[in-house]
Amino acid sequence: MRVLRVVIYACLIWVLLIPTKASIGGSTKLSASADHLRALFVQRLVKYVNWPEGVGPKPGEPIIVAATDPESLRPYFKGKSASAFELVQWPAETYHVLVLTGTPERETAAILKRTNGHPVLTIGQNPVNLRLGIVVNFHMVNGKLKLQINPEAARQSGLSISSKLLKIAQIYRGDVHD
Repeated sequence: MRVLRVVIYACLIWVLLIPTKASIGGSTKLSASADHLRALFVQRLVKYVNWPEGVGPKPGEPIIVAATDPESLRPYFKGKSASAFELVQWPAETYHVLVLTGTPERETAAILKRTNGHPVLTIGQNPVNLRLGIVVNFHMVNGKLKLQINPEAARQSGLSISSKLLKIAQIYRGDVHD
């Protein structure tokens, strides 16, 4: 019993006296802006999307990302990891991905109507976008960026979404979410 008591006291002293990372170098909690998270998601999402034969991004060429507000994303599309992407201002002639940020509902509806039936991965950040026909939507839940996918919109665009991505996303089917 005496040995157990010594071990418990030693552990207690160690916990109280040994400095933690947080007390040495500040908080270890990582944070990123919504724009940074959006840019990272866009760069990762395209790996889980297949375009119809002959119309999607070609191997060795950059994936063209059009955005309604490219300036908010531009800092995160620079550097070695982003060299596989070209960020352009919407409207654009050629693009594989369209990111709608800060766009009013009426304008979003008009843009999605123009892209409907074309092999474009549309990405937004407003729950209304799903009803309007966007393929991927981001939304914040308890401070975390979550993913919603509209498989019908993807099908109409000729895109196929990986089952790996569908497993981690909230699926939108009309007004019903899975």
